[in-house]
Amino acid sequence: MGHPPHPASRDRSRAACYSLAVDRRRSLALTAALAGLWLAIGYLNVARGAAHAGAGYRFWSFQHHCYSDVIALHGDRYLGGAHPLPYLEDRIEYPVLLGLALWLPSWVPGGALGYFTATYLFLAACLACALLALARLPGARPWWLGATPALVFYAGLNWDLLPIALVALAALAQERGRMGASGAAAALGVSAKLFPATLVPAALAALAAGPRPRALLRYAAALGGLVLLVNLPFALAAPENWSWFFRFNAGRGAENSIWDALAIPRGPLLEALSAGPLAASALAGAAATALAARRGGDVARAARLATGLALLVWIATNKIWSPQYALYGFLAGALAAGPAALFGALTAVSIWDFHVAFEVRARRWEPWFRDHLFHPTAIVRTLLWLALAAVIARALWREARGPAADARAVSPAVDREGERAR
Repeated sequence: MGHPPHPASRDRSRAACYSLAVDRRRSLALTAALAGLWLAIGYLNVARGAAHAGAGYRFWSFQHHCYSDVIALHGDRYLGGAHPLPYLEDRIEYPVLLGLALWLPSWVPGGALGYFTATYLFLAACLACALLALARLPGARPWWLGATPALVFYAGLNWDLLPIALVALAALAQERGRMGASGAAAALGVSAKLFPATLVPAALAALAAGPRPRALLRYAAALGGLVLLVNLPFALAAPENWSWFFRFNAGRGAENSIWDALAIPRGPLLEALSAGPLAASALAGAAATALAARRGGDVARAARLATGLALLVWIATNKIWSPQYALYGFLAGALAAGPAALFGALTAVSIWDFHVAFEVRARRWEPWFRDHLFHPTAIVRTLLWLALAAVIARALWREARGPAADARAVSPAVDREGERAR
């Protein structure tokens, strides 16, 4: 029979737990303060463009490095007080949930500035929600998402903080075994942008390999049911406008991506180069998560790592690159607790990427600037995101091997020590 722990040992354990909790609270408070600072600076930078909303906004904002899709699309649709119903009266190049998020603030008074302010406050709330969810995930590093000054440029560039918050909430629900809630958050994320679909393969693999078949049914029912509930009314009422998002993106060639820099033309090769790495990373992540489930590893962590891996491969090798996709990369770094050195390098390249992306437009794509700065930036950016993907893939492989493999790796060294002692 084992001896009870010594009181001094218990005290030391409690003190260590308390110290860890204090450190986590301090880290989250500092992250929140930095996020608030970056959001405030970003708002001031972008909001000045509201005075130029309309036909001339895009080129003016390119020249002043303060472009936002929020103000641009407001000028296209809602300038002058119009409120066309999404999909029913307005063809939108985004999935349904994002189309609704685009439309609802059009009812806020104040013109372009009121519209942008309401949208920005909503996106700030999404970031806060994501950070709180990440803070409750064991081993995650919320500062990867909240402390990066890239938020100055990307928080208000598009609506991506909404699906990012839903990814974080889905991961937290899965960590806590609430698979119905996880499937629902994933469904809402997919209905906002497609990137949250990276959650699904690993989650399904973890549940299929686990001992709880009902959890798999709850997840699948919540996921499929909510996707249908959100999308089906619009798909039936206005099929052409609802499907425009899919047709629009399917017809696009390489834009601002590494494949654009390498001059890969539109066609089957480009589609294979874009979709192939995503499919491979998603399948590998799902297989690794299933292995972790069977070998007694941390299944929720494996699923988070698999999600991060697929997200990074997707944004790095997609045929289309928009600068705010960097936010999904920082989310992946937060989920996987990426190293600080890569955080610094990716923050630097993301800020540089923003300025180069809009300077090349302000210069009307001057060949020397495009070829010597814009395209090389795409190559460097891609390699850095793939470097983070490699770090996450290595961590996922360790998780897939399970604790038994780690014990086997340690035991030969222990045996050798024993031999020397004898």
